[in-house]
Amino acid sequence: MKKLSVLLVLALAATLVSGCGGQVQVKITNDLGAWNIEEINIDPAEDSEWSTNRISEIMEPGDEVTIGVAAGTYDIRIVDEDGDPYTRWDVVIGSDGYDWAVTLSDID
Repeated sequence: MKKLSVLLVLALAATLVSGCGGQVQVKITNDLGAWNIEEINIDPAEDSEWSTNRISEIMEPGDEVTIGVAAGTYDIRIVDEDGDPYTRWDVVIGSDGYDWAVTLSDID
C-alpha cells in the first residue's frame, strides 16, 4: 500500500509539473527612435484575430518589457503611437525565449 501511495504522489507531481507548461520570456525593446509603443499582441500563429494588449503602460523609446508565454509558434504585433503596425509572423519561441528590439525598419 505504501508503494502505491508513493507512486500516486509521484504521478500527481509529474502531472502538475507538465500541466504548468512553463513560461518562456519574450523581451520587447522600443528602438523606434521618437515613437512610443502603445500595444503589444502575442498570439498563437494559428489564431485569426489579435488578442488583448499585453502592456498596460505606454513604452517610451528605450523601454523594455518582458512577457511570459508558453513555448510555441506565435505572431507578434507592435503598434506605435501613430497606429503603425510592426509584425513578425510565425515566430518560433523555444526555451531560450525571444528578443525583439523593434526599429522603424520593422514597420509593415
